[in-house]
Amino acid sequence: MSEAVLPAVPALQRRRGGDLLVKTAFRNVGRNRRRTWLTAGGIGFAVFLITSSIALQDGSYVGQRQSATGLLTGHVQAVHPRYPDDGKFEQLVGDVGNRLQVLRETPGVQAASARVQAYALISMGERSFAAQVLGMDIEREMDIVRFFDTVRRGHTPRDADEALIGSALARNLGAEVGDELVLLGSGKEGGIAALALTVSGIYQTGIADIDRAVLIAPLRTVQSAYSLGDEAHALVAVGSDPLASAALAERLGAALGEDVRVRTWQEIMPEVEQGIELDRVSGDFMYGIVMILVGFSVVNTFIMVMFERTREFGMLLALGLKPWSIIGMVQLEAFALWVLGTLLGWLLAAPLIAYLMVVGISFGEAMEQLAEQMYMPSSIHAAVTWRALLTAPVVMLIATQIAAFLPSLRLRRMRPVTALRQAS
Repeated sequence: MSEAVLPAVPALQRRRGGDLLVKTAFRNVGRNRRRTWLTAGGIGFAVFLITSSIALQDGSYVGQRQSATGLLTGHVQAVHPRYPDDGKFEQLVGDVGNRLQVLRETPGVQAASARVQAYALISMGERSFAAQVLGMDIEREMDIVRFFDTVRRGHTPRDADEALIGSALARNLGAEVGDELVLLGSGKEGGIAALALTVSGIYQTGIADIDRAVLIAPLRTVQSAYSLGDEAHALVAVGSDPLASAALAERLGAALGEDVRVRTWQEIMPEVEQGIELDRVSGDFMYGIVMILVGFSVVNTFIMVMFERTREFGMLLALGLKPWSIIGMVQLEAFALWVLGTLLGWLLAAPLIAYLMVVGISFGEAMEQLAEQMYMPSSIHAAVTWRALLTAPVVMLIATQIAAFLPSLRLRRMRPVTALRQAS
């Protein structure tokens, strides 16, 4: 960005300086190549670092949402209007068969199933522990949740008298696959619900509250034992995207009627989205620091440019150009630097993001259990989003233009005679 080759006066007068100022601006970018590449390299580094980081961060959010909703919750749940607040056993959704048919025919629903949530005292020999009994349509639920992938021993229930128990509950009871458990609970009308179930498998999710206190049994078996007809506590559905759960819940609410309450997974598990938002804010803070530091380096570049090119600017003023025209030329130079830096950053980020999308970053076996407890997948993959692609370039464009504009304001007070006397 050394002193530009100035166009002739007749040309400036004939073409009113506009086209030549644009050409001069872009020509000046290539005059001091070392400075140009240092400045563009700083912009490119910021774009590379932030684009790659946000792509990986957004990819982790995708995995976190899928992990949280895919374990047991699903994307939306239709329940009795007071059940989320009171949690009473008798607060049920009726006409389950017809309502499930409505759910499955609703646009956007990929799979749906019913669940019964009860409680019982589970005994084996002389040992007894209280636990939640979750009645599920096993075959249907396999299209909704990945919970059954956590079975470590045995298999999922195949017969009406089989059940899954968590590893911690199995340890507390001293139970193994094939052992018989006795369940005693309270039915809908206050009667006794009694069940004898065989342990078909033992699961381990890594979440202590689930592994210690949840028993999974076939839906029909639990409905019969607890004196329920065509009733359930929750109708669970999944769509194509966890982020579209609000729109899906709105459609289901209209389809199912006012006597049920449709809740999204964000309402059921608010801590997951809150954790994501907290992580996003902290990440944005760090990205902001990087971009501020790069912005200062660009400011420093243009301060040096203004002092080194004082004679050039003085001559342009003497030829009749207005200060704001020259400021516009400097802004074009800044824009050219931004384009060069952004392209450089994207070129560097593209292969890294492509690698992270395919291979990802694995937590390793030692961290898998901790990841499950935080509703995180065992590995993180990058995701290409508009936020990842545009955040750094847009912010750096604004920063670069401001960095060029502030030092160039001195042109408004520059006197051509004084500027031309400055030694080159």
